Amino acid sequence: PELSLWDMAAPAIVVQEAGGRYTSLDGEDGPGGGNAAASNSLLHDELLGYLNQRY
Repeated sequence: PELSLWDMAAPAIVVQEAGGRYTSLDGEDGPGGGNAAASNSLLHDELLGYLNQRY
């Protein structure tokens, strides 16, 4: 199923308020492009690299 931007807005706020990062797979803040990755701030760049190699 596809998600709309408003489906991903609340999780973005929760993750950011907890000190994490929530970006598109391109690394732009927020769920742009219809995709998103969320993690703690320390691992986020590594996570994006892993995901972008595979998807």
